[in-house]
Amino acid sequence: MKTAIFFDVDNTIYCHKDHKIPEQTKKLLNLLSQQEDIVLGLATGRGLKKLEIVKEVLPYFTYKVLLNGAYVLKNDEVVYDLPIKQEDVIEVLNYTKAHDINIGMIGIDDEAVNYMDQNFLDGMKMLRDIKPNVDEKFYEHHKVYQLWMFAKNEDEVFKAADLMPKFRVFPWHAGGADFTYPNINKAHGIKKCLEVDEISRLICVGDGANDVDMIELADIGIVMDNTRFQALKEKADYIAPHIHEDQLYDFFKKLNLV
Repeated sequence: MKTAIFFDVDNTIYCHKDHKIPEQTKKLLNLLSQQEDIVLGLATGRGLKKLEIVKEVLPYFTYKVLLNGAYVLKNDEVVYDLPIKQEDVIEVLNYTKAHDINIGMIGIDDEAVNYMDQNFLDGMKMLRDIKPNVDEKFYEHHKVYQLWMFAKNEDEVFKAADLMPKFRVFPWHAGGADFTYPNINKAHGIKKCLEVDEISRLICVGDGANDVDMIELADIGIVMDNTRFQALKEKADYIAPHIHEDQLYDFFKKLNLV
């Protein structure tokens, strides 16, 4: 029986408060990667370039489900690739111009914003400390797989989502969110991996709104206690200790998963 274990990145294996991967998490990933009956995967909203924060553990992962499932790799070979259509990016840009909302356009290796403002600066400082270029025409010379939206409050983000039903919103703080096509999510990307390999059991570990689908898909869904989304905890089979407690190895051992 072969088990696939997919981990989210931000505040699941990488702690933003401490700017590092907790020691028990590194120990766990190392041991899991050595087991012949286990294959490891990442499932994240990040692109390739933004995986640098976990570069010390990247060799442990066979699969990389990136940009919330729009781009999938197995051993650095592309398994799935679905960018957003240019006309759909333009539609969003036109909307945001009329409503003074900042938009980020995310490629596999780079990203850009249509303009820089305080909402954007606050959002990146709160979550990812990313500093993209300003390039309103980014979509003309890059494939765009995901959009960021930055507003003064979450209500503005959800209002925009209601007016653009071709997109699905994944909020990640009070005024910021990821926008993807409705069928694109981490579970979708993981399914593309399962089409490549015969997997008997799926375990998924995450903490964000964009982890709901993969937690529902998993045979064993594990949610970090540090999640701010109560609905995600309600869908979990198990609640793992808060990332600041650095107990992920002990938790997996207690469940006989390592």
